[in-house]
Parts: sequence; structure tokens; C-alpha cells
Amino acid sequence: MNLASMMPVAIFTLLNVAMALGLYVTALSGQLSMATAAIAGVGGYLAAVLTVNFGWAFLPAIVMGAAAGALVGAFLAVITLKMRDFILKLTTLAFGEALSVLAFNWDYIGGANSFTGIGLKTDIWTALAAALVALYVAWRFDGSRLGFACRAVRDDPLAASAMGISIAQARTVSFALGAALVGMAGAIQAHYVLVISPHDLGFFVSLNFIIFLLFGGLQTVWGPVLGAVLLTVLPEVLRFTNEYRLILYGLIIVVVVLRRPDGLLTRVPTGRAVKLFGHVLVPARTVAETTIGQRSRVLPVSLRRGIDDTPLAEAPREVANAGGGPGTRQTEPVSRP
Repeated sequence: MNLASMMPVAIFTLLNVAMALGLYVTALSGQLSMATAAIAGVGGYLAAVLTVNFGWAFLPAIVMGAAAGALVGAFLAVITLKMRDFILKLTTLAFGEALSVLAFNWDYIGGANSFTGIGLKTDIWTALAAALVALYVAWRFDGSRLGFACRAVRDDPLAASAMGISIAQARTVSFALGAALVGMAGAIQAHYVLVISPHDLGFFVSLNFIIFLLFGGLQTVWGPVLGAVLLTVLPEVLRFTNEYRLILYGLIIVVVVLRRPDGLLTRVPTGRAVKLFGHVLVPARTVAETTIGQRSRVLPVSLRRGIDDTPLAEAPREVANAGGGPGTRQTEPVSRP
């Protein structure tokens, strides 16, 4: 196995990392999309049309592919806002299949014959840049206030809403941002494989990214990275087994899912110590060690359900005590209805 044969594997690994991270951001608010391949196809088709038919430069075409993915993601978030679990997944699956059928019957983008004539513009450095951008965006989003709000919506939407978090805004932002990363990776991949087929938008392609996410771990940003790297490289490593390669590949996935239902990597609860082989990497942090500013941070206005900033309980006011005689006063709290 020489370096030339490993270069395509490395490029596809990096692109799979970017798409898996996009799916992770989308799933952060409880929306596990089954239309990842379709969103990547939207970005790929648009970028390819812009570079081939309109002569656009590669970088603006990538940006437009990411923007198209964000628009599709925001649309999916809006129509699935009241859906959960099986119905949500079924809706995204149907949407992806609908896009695949549309691409199959649209002659302008090649139809059943696929879209060809795309120039080779992607190399290992482009794929590496895409993976790093996706990792940085996912990492920053994961540790932000909006990321914590999305996890609250994922774990318990009712409790998150009671705390003042806007479920609609959290889900829309996470879906649109994750879809933008997927669209960006799809645009870059289209300029490496040089052809886009309607079959690339189907469910079975999306299933690969779901497996990457569940295999590596859904609770931490490094889970999809590990899952995408291992499961993209593993089939190449198992080539010596010949016809038994895919059997062993599936067996490894089944064993990991049975032994580690939450994935290979899990999230350490906030405040607990992070250890590696018995050595403390990040010490534990108690509530007493946090500053007053950290404990009294106000929820951003963009995540609130309304614009009313009045506190739930104001300072007590004095009211006349009917049974205490003249001049006697008592206090009672005034609460907002």
C-alpha cells in the first residue's frame, strides 16, 4: 500500500469528518437528520453548476454551497419543529429521497446521466482545511451558550422551555449551521470525484454518516471525528481479508454498538475531573469555585421566548394590613403572572 493509493483515502476521510461534524451539530438539539447526503448533494450540485456553467471561482462556489445547505437545513428545521423521534427521522428521510428523485428528473443538472465535466480543484490541503473549519465551528458551537441550550432542548424540551430557552430558535440555528458544514463538504467533494449522481443523495449514503456519529459517540465533538476516521480507514486496512472484508467491517460495528451503546467516546459531566490512564488532565471544579459572574449569567436575548426582561420575582412592596390596625404595614412578594 503506497502513498499514492492512500491519498484518496485521506481526502475522503477528511471530507467524511467534516460531514459527520455537521451531522453532530444538527443532532445537538435532538434532530438526527437522515438527509445528510441530500444536503451535501445540494451543495455539490450548486457549486458544480456555478464553476462549470457560470465560470465561478472555486472558493465562492464553496461558500454558495454552504449557504444552500444552511437554507435547506433551516427549512427542514421549520417543518419538523413540532416533530420528534421517529416522525422527525422519517420526514428528513422522505425529504432526502424527494431531492434524489428531483435530481434524477432534472435535465439541467444531468438527470439520470449525472452531472459531469467538473474540474479537479480539491486536493489534500483543501480537504484538510474543510475538516479543520468544521472542527473549529463544531467545537466553538459545542462549548457556547447556544450549544448548552441546544443540549438542554435535546435532553428535555419541556424543561428547557420552562427555563426560557426558545426551542424554535435553538433547533433552527443548530440545523442550519450543521447543514452549512455538510453543504460545504459536499461542494468540495464534488470537485474531487468530478461527477454527481442522484444516487449520491439517497438514504443509504446518509446512513454512513449516522453510523460514523453513533459509532464514535453522540455526546462529544470528538466522537464523530473518531468514528469517521476509523470507519473510513477500516475497510482499507481489512483489504487483506478479501471477500470477508465487509463481513468483518459489519461485525466490528455490531460489537462496538453492543459493548458501547453511547459510542466510543462519551461526555464527561461539567465540573468533573477529566482523567487519562489515572492522570488528571482537567481538575474537578465545584460550584463554590465559580465566580459570581459565571453563576449569574443572563440568557442571551436570542434564546429567550420573548423580549420581556422583567424578572420573575420583583422586590417586595408594602401593602396595608387590614387586620393590624392603622399605620401597621406588611410586605408581600409581587410575582409576574
